[in-house]
Amino acid sequence: MQAPSAPLVLPFTAIGAADLPRVGGKGANLGELAAAGFPVPTGFCVTTTAFDQHMAGVEGADALLDALETLSHEDLERARALGAQLRAAVTATPLPEAIRASTVAAWQQAGADHAYAVRSSATAEDLPGASFAGQQDTYLNVRGEDALLDAIRACMASLFTDRAILYRARQGFSHRQVSLSVVVQRMVESRISGILFTADPLSGHRGVASIDASWGLGEALVSGVISADNYRVDKASLAVLDARIGDKEFLLQSTPEGGTERVDLPPARRKERVCDDAMLGELVALGARIEAHYKSPQDIEWCLDDEGLKVVQSRPITSLFPVPTPAPTDGLLHAYMSFGHLQVMTDPISPMGRSIWRRMAPFGRTRDQAIESPWVAEAGGRVYMDASPMLLRGPTRAILRRILSNAEALMGRAVEELLRRPDFLRGASQLALSPGGAAPLLLPVLRRVVTNLVWADPVALAGRFPAELDAEVAAAHARLRTGAPLVDRLALVRVLLADLPWKVFTKLPVAMAGILSEGLLTGLLRGRAAPEDVAALGRGMEGNITTAMDLEVGDLADVARAAPAVAEALAAGERDLDALAALDGGAAFTEALAAFLERFGARGTGEIDVGRVRMKDDPSLVLQVVAGNLSRPAGAHRTHHAEQVRQAREALPRLVQAAGWLRRPLVKRLLRVCRNVMPLREHPKFMFIRILEEIRQLLLEAGAELVARDALDHPRDVFLLTLTEVEDALRSTPSTLRETVEQRRAEQARFAEMSPPRVLTSEGESIVGRHSTEGLPPGALAGSGASAGVVEGVARVVRDPTREVLHAGEILVAPFTDPGWTPLFINAAGLVMEVGGMMTHGSVVAREYGIPAVVCVPGAMTKIKTGDRLRVDGDRGFVEILGEAS
Repeated sequence: MQAPSAPLVLPFTAIGAADLPRVGGKGANLGELAAAGFPVPTGFCVTTTAFDQHMAGVEGADALLDALETLSHEDLERARALGAQLRAAVTATPLPEAIRASTVAAWQQAGADHAYAVRSSATAEDLPGASFAGQQDTYLNVRGEDALLDAIRACMASLFTDRAILYRARQGFSHRQVSLSVVVQRMVESRISGILFTADPLSGHRGVASIDASWGLGEALVSGVISADNYRVDKASLAVLDARIGDKEFLLQSTPEGGTERVDLPPARRKERVCDDAMLGELVALGARIEAHYKSPQDIEWCLDDEGLKVVQSRPITSLFPVPTPAPTDGLLHAYMSFGHLQVMTDPISPMGRSIWRRMAPFGRTRDQAIESPWVAEAGGRVYMDASPMLLRGPTRAILRRILSNAEALMGRAVEELLRRPDFLRGASQLALSPGGAAPLLLPVLRRVVTNLVWADPVALAGRFPAELDAEVAAAHARLRTGAPLVDRLALVRVLLADLPWKVFTKLPVAMAGILSEGLLTGLLRGRAAPEDVAALGRGMEGNITTAMDLEVGDLADVARAAPAVAEALAAGERDLDALAALDGGAAFTEALAAFLERFGARGTGEIDVGRVRMKDDPSLVLQVVAGNLSRPAGAHRTHHAEQVRQAREALPRLVQAAGWLRRPLVKRLLRVCRNVMPLREHPKFMFIRILEEIRQLLLEAGAELVARDALDHPRDVFLLTLTEVEDALRSTPSTLRETVEQRRAEQARFAEMSPPRVLTSEGESIVGRHSTEGLPPGALAGSGASAGVVEGVARVVRDPTREVLHAGEILVAPFTDPGWTPLFINAAGLVMEVGGMMTHGSVVAREYGIPAVVCVPGAMTKIKTGDRLRVDGDRGFVEILGEAS
């Protein structure tokens, strides 16, 4: 509620951007545009003060608003009932005399003989994070005092339309905190109307304007009841890239007595082009000026009358994925690949996590340079890697193509599309990686891969490798846990991060030798050995650290089974460790859990982000999986793994025999490497995650210090800052740190609603790759087959493995998986993921467990529901919904 002295009506000439609380988003934008000299038809706003005063006089409004606050966005029937009651009450209540008099005076000053458009302008409308477009009502060609006052009350009532109520509930806006202004704007008798997007709303390309246009008034186009023309125009050259002429069946025009009428068009006019090239150029120029004014892409409603172009609304385009930052300065088109898709973790990364990855990426810097990599950018809370230097040089392009073919098929297809574009290839001479640029990083790795593959003793290698990695973790711990001042130890983190990729790269030749041996064996034995024997080669790997974690989770379930009180409590949802420990047999269970967390507690879901909670901080992930395992027989996990090991061992001599005498020595060698070294592929990441945990603990120590200085509310708030910001804050604590944290928290929530593209250009364009659907059953979801076999079963859609239980025999449907998700695989009958490829985490684990998997399935999380009956075909790479959940 605003003070009674606040104005009830404001003309556009008295309105600016700061007046949003008084006149809503639309009103504030119109006032700002008019003040900046843009061609905005004259008008005024009935303010939110007037709305609040009117609502105060509406009988029963308070009780109805209280009821709305408890409404679920899924409760359509209740929304309809409450909305209808509120709308009826608002429109039946006369405007208070002061509001009526102020409105009539403003109307007479603007010109009582003109017609007006009366539109809502809510305070939660046309905002950078949520447009609320079309949620309230509009009234056109309003003539006369009585009609104007009726339209204003009807506009106020439209704050409570069903769609507006449900949209606010879905977006988390309080119905009491949202107020409404009414925009009264002189009507434009437009010959042509349209919508101008100053960036392509479909691809996100900031250099392309998209223009919809139709005859007559714009309401038919805005409400989507006609098929308008659409033009895509290059903003720099004004070249028309595409012109799709719609079948415009009718137009809307004003009537002399008020209101509008529909006029059907003759066939020739229906398909006549609305805008010529000159008009498109004029629109693009106008849009560019408005975009420059707001410093962001705009969604602009415009119209053309006998006097020229008019702007009747402008708001941010809220659907665009952000452009990568920092932006390149060379004027060339750059291509960025989503690091999250390659790491199979597409959630937003914390600001601290992003700053760490920017410092840790080894590209574009030397090992001793503790600086941010110039190849790393941020967009939408995600990390993107500038792949242009590698894609524009032949040898590195071939390597990258090979990696993507196994890591993320759709990203690979998007890259292939990009490589066919002249505007990208134009930068080859300036952006391409120099022939020696990657050599210092890659050549030592390749030499050691060959050594491990051909000469090294795989048994000895497997024996000493884990200890080497443990030593690296211990060294990091010792380095960061000295008695040095906190700020000095944080400075050491920058040095450690700069060196860490090289440490990981020096360990990769072991894992790569194992991966390469499996690939070579598959090629050598194709058509010679039985497919089931080749498939068995990747199962039952002994010594895999992730498999070991899964097996120990199963052991925890066995400990719980031995204590019925503990098992019963876990099945009932008990997750409090003290409560579990107090039960009969609870001490033994919590001791076993503590031992598990001592070894694996640094792991967690989304673990590449230092800001994510780890298992040791919140053991609920482990307890959830243990609870899901209680339905299986004791020891079933060990029995299953032992069977996988037996099948693999029995397959080995058959594979050697099938190789033939010429290939037999090579196959024997590769089999030894594969079975002994392939299990080590997860160890380098395990080392990295444990070192990252050492850094994380130091950051939490810094957070605790800032809490003690009353600069933060919680130590974990440190993850909403960057590494540099934390160092600076420890040296001289700023008073605005809490404000920064809250702003970042809101940003993270907004980023979480965004769907990150796999490949993004420096102009904001999402490059989309697509699967072929040829030969698939109708309606099947296409993906990449990642683990052979076919299974039918019931889907369990899991978004947060710390809160959801996967029961034995269910098909796991997930946005992605990483080692923090792996314990769920014990119960899974099959796997479906939205991202990933043949060699990503979920695919490899699925093959080890012998369960069919289809990955890289766009839209799987929205198209599949828990309880749906699925067929997962890992052989052909598709998912079929056989029946929907009841």
